[in-house]
Amino acid sequence: MKSYISALINSFFSSRTKNYQRILSLAFAVKEINENPELLPNVSLGFHIYDSYTNARMTHQNTLKLLSSHKTVVPNFKCNKQKNLMAVIGGLDSEISLYMATLLGIYKIPQIAYCVIAPVTDVKTHLPSFYRMVPNEEYQYEGIAQLLLHFKWTWVGILTMDGDNGDKFFQTLIPMLLKHGICIALKGKIPATSQAADTHTSFDSILDEAIYLSNASVQVLIVNAETITISFLLIKIYAYAAQESILPLAMGKVWIMTAQWDFSADTIQMEMDMDMQVFDGAFTFAIHLNEVRGFRKFLQTVRPKSKNEDGFILLFWEKAFNCLYSDSMDGMENNNNACSGEENLESLPGTLFEMSMTGQSYTIYNAVHAIGHSLHKMYSARRQHRAMPNRGRVSPVKVQPWQLHSFLRSISFNNSAGDRVSFDENGELVSGFDIVNWVLFPNKSFLRVKVGGMDPQALPDQKFTVNEKAITWHRIFNQVLPLARCNDHCHPGYSRKKKEGEPFCCYDCTPCPDGKISDQNGRRHSDLNDGLHIESPFSAVNIVP
Repeated sequence: MKSYISALINSFFSSRTKNYQRILSLAFAVKEINENPELLPNVSLGFHIYDSYTNARMTHQNTLKLLSSHKTVVPNFKCNKQKNLMAVIGGLDSEISLYMATLLGIYKIPQIAYCVIAPVTDVKTHLPSFYRMVPNEEYQYEGIAQLLLHFKWTWVGILTMDGDNGDKFFQTLIPMLLKHGICIALKGKIPATSQAADTHTSFDSILDEAIYLSNASVQVLIVNAETITISFLLIKIYAYAAQESILPLAMGKVWIMTAQWDFSADTIQMEMDMDMQVFDGAFTFAIHLNEVRGFRKFLQTVRPKSKNEDGFILLFWEKAFNCLYSDSMDGMENNNNACSGEENLESLPGTLFEMSMTGQSYTIYNAVHAIGHSLHKMYSARRQHRAMPNRGRVSPVKVQPWQLHSFLRSISFNNSAGDRVSFDENGELVSGFDIVNWVLFPNKSFLRVKVGGMDPQALPDQKFTVNEKAITWHRIFNQVLPLARCNDHCHPGYSRKKKEGEPFCCYDCTPCPDGKISDQNGRRHSDLNDGLHIESPFSAVNIVP
């Protein structure tokens, strides 16, 4: 009996070789399950992959194909009885995931998204078949606030994707920052995935929306966007730099990126020769990641065989190794650039392909195993009640996708990397976030360094951690902690006076009145003789001398 997992992977495989690792992580996980005699005996797990092309129409069309057959779309009819679809994994970004969920939810087919998406109100009420192999988004927001507080950054800018998810990001994060005494210097929006792919976006609008890049007083920018959207931001930066006749590297900021962004998956710098060093020293909140045993060895065995076995590998191989296969060389006289098929993935630079599993590949790997373990529990439970002996063996029982939910909701297991995998009551991964510092080099190589984390299951004083000594700042800061505040502290003898119409972080420094003194930072000034103590950051405050 064969059960199938299908995946819609938002890939841009025509230009993004990095994304191919996600397919290999899925194939590796399926291989592990099928080779484990204790997990799904007498059942083979298969998979079929569709590309969403970050397009709503293609996403809906391919989702309908999953529900009927792989070639013909007949709504409400299943034309291929040989393949028993049990679950779907995908997509990469929030838009694609929700497009899929609207159709899959009708048929109660489990869907596991492997991306971080903005909070969905009452997600288990509106999307009961939807699971996320990512932690609760609230932990990420709290982690951002704690990171800002740790470095005393109180004057920050926020950029987010245009659309509902971006609005929800503003509505959730901004009140939290204000509560912690952090002011919002500016807000900006970047076109969402579907808009960013629109080639009709005008050059003028790119420059108009890049005004935040010229604000020298804003040293810290929080960015909530997905990988392709960040690529569009990079285009904005280069366009603005060209207009202002400056080097992009000179526009150094402290970038704090949400977990949607995976720099290692962003190869626009390879395709368009864009230097990503403007993001040197950036922080990302990343889904917790561990090294998976056997994955590197599996990658060492990968070789192109046939399009029928893997519809993506030949295209990947040609682009990654800059060679051509015989089918692509028909009619060409010069075949010196022919692919041998024996090229080694380990020889590729990290900007094209990584031998270590990336964060998004890790979530796909865990999603496949979550489905495999849920199927195991479901088959085991049904065999106990409806065992059908067949020459001493137990035959698997026909099951339906909707029957998987009760087992998927309660799943809890340790993966091969030693991490616990389980969902909470909202269908989200029970886990936290790593804080990763990116070091980018002129030769387009990079280094990711874990410098902290946000662990909601730790003790209260250990939930947020950061290792300052491990951090590399953008070179424009010369390894000196960047400052992010609207004003310098007032000197002794001066006190703060709020600027009318400005955020509370902005103030003037005025001399203390006669007979008054200020505290060390000028936050308040005091009468030397009065013993009344009144807490207020801007009005005169009297303290005991």
